[in-house]
Amino acid sequence: MDAGIAALWGAGIGGALGAGGVLGSTWLAGRTQGRTQHQQWRRQGRREAYSTFIAAVAAYRDAADSLMALMEGDYSRDDASLALERVSEKFPAVRAASSVVAVEGPADVAALSREVMEGIGRAIEDIDFYVAAAGRFDQPALFEAGRVHAALTELGGLLRKFTEKARDALDAQGV
Repeated sequence: MDAGIAALWGAGIGGALGAGGVLGSTWLAGRTQGRTQHQQWRRQGRREAYSTFIAAVAAYRDAADSLMALMEGDYSRDDASLALERVSEKFPAVRAASSVVAVEGPADVAALSREVMEGIGRAIEDIDFYVAAAGRFDQPALFEAGRVHAALTELGGLLRKFTEKARDALDAQGV
């Protein structure tokens, strides 16, 4: 075989191998970028879900605290009824946000959102009982008020735990 032809064959083979290497590295870079973009997209979805849930629970807690402050002072039944309605109006947003957290995960964060929901359930029962007792006896019932304060304090602790776990989940690698 002549040296010129051998050089052409060598150039052709070298070019083919070089092109294969470029295509392979491009494919690998694209795949890595796709994975990174997907992780970033998931992280953003989780951040929004967690933030919405935290804000909804905080709004519920603020409304419940306002009701308790009202009930511990001079209040009319109409004022108490309106304050109780404001508390009740906050719950659907909490429930909806909790559902999104359950989908976005991860499992330990979703489990904590369920614990927060259970804490709200206990607070709702205690608030309803407190308002009913206060209306029946025409004065705040101290025992029931203590139960509500305990339920709201527990809810605050659960929300702090949820916030910490959510932050850890967002900071974790490979979201």
